[in-house]
Amino acid sequence: MLLLILLSGKMGAIVETTRMSTKGQVIIPQKTRKFTHSEKETLFVVTPIDRNTIMLKKMNTQQIVQELHNIRGRVKNKMTEAQINAVVSKSRTEAKNRN
Repeated sequence: MLLLILLSGKMGAIVETTRMSTKGQVIIPQKTRKFTHSEKETLFVVTPIDRNTIMLKKMNTQQIVQELHNIRGRVKNKMTEAQINAVVSKSRTEAKNRN
């Protein structure tokens, strides 16, 4: 399988190719890593678009952590732990009954 990487931006179009290893690993070419500021341990969401297209989207872990903190702040002191456990339990029971 050959993966074609096409990015457009201030640098213009970057078109590079890479190959999937026998272990299913794909190396993102250096120009692309530099352009996207992707470093070691960068997380990506991988989404198949169709049978010939795979999309990688870099995850912004700092943004995700901030969003979780914001959500926590909005719900903090609004429900007790017992209330949360009751909602979870009810939801699980309903899910079991549907199956």
